[in-house]
Amino acid sequence: MQLLCSTGAFGRYPTLIDHMDIAKYAPSLPVAGFEIMYYPDWTPYVEEIARDLLATGLRFPALHVEKSAGPAMTSTDTEMRAQGRAQLSASCHLGNLVGARVAIFHLWASPESDEYIERNLAILSDCIDIALAYEMELAVETVPCVKSTPLEVIQRVIERDERCYVALDTEFLAIHDQVETALDTDWLWTNGRVRHIHLKDYDGEQYTPDGYRRYLHPGEGRLNFPHLFAHLRERHFAGNLSLEASVVGPDGSRDLTKLYQTLERLNSLLENV
Repeated sequence: MQLLCSTGAFGRYPTLIDHMDIAKYAPSLPVAGFEIMYYPDWTPYVEEIARDLLATGLRFPALHVEKSAGPAMTSTDTEMRAQGRAQLSASCHLGNLVGARVAIFHLWASPESDEYIERNLAILSDCIDIALAYEMELAVETVPCVKSTPLEVIQRVIERDERCYVALDTEFLAIHDQVETALDTDWLWTNGRVRHIHLKDYDGEQYTPDGYRRYLHPGEGRLNFPHLFAHLRERHFAGNLSLEASVVGPDGSRDLTKLYQTLERLNSLLENV
């Protein structure tokens, strides 16, 4: 296991998306590398961004594909489908240029979520082909569902195309009370299927009373992260653990001290399992 930090922890679309913020804030963080959060405004500048990121000397083992790419590819609108495909390709292109090997992908998303999951599954093999063309492994994330559950959908994903890998999200699994289920589900861990795990805590609420998306850091909610890490050791998990919990406030401020402290605590937990 290696601990990463998502660059989305200190960025937020559409305002805090300057890729040079990675060069500014990332070097001081105590992690093995970073998961790049891709933003749609980057698409015309992929090669320039890659050069700037490589110049930092940092490692980028994973990249999160632009979040709307998958849902856009299932649109009934021809232009939207083309846009989604272009965003997936550009995301994977950047990942390839900076040395990432795992592409985290939202195959379904709000508001329709998994309501029409067959439509989403129909594009899966094409998405995997695009990722492979850039030497990236596509890992479908366990995002929330409205009709089924993340693990039920992921099982259908794997049955549809065994080339697909999995990215677990602790918060999203907790919404469906599936963290323990995921740890105990043997088929999920076969052949190194799980490549990436997003670390976020959960206490039953995702939003503040005024509608701001809140992110809990490990230790702030109900999840037992020492227990999680111990089970991952038992599963011989050798992928990425990526802190995705944001430290961006409603006013755009960044609590970098909190981010550093959380990563230090996670390192300590990993050393003791």
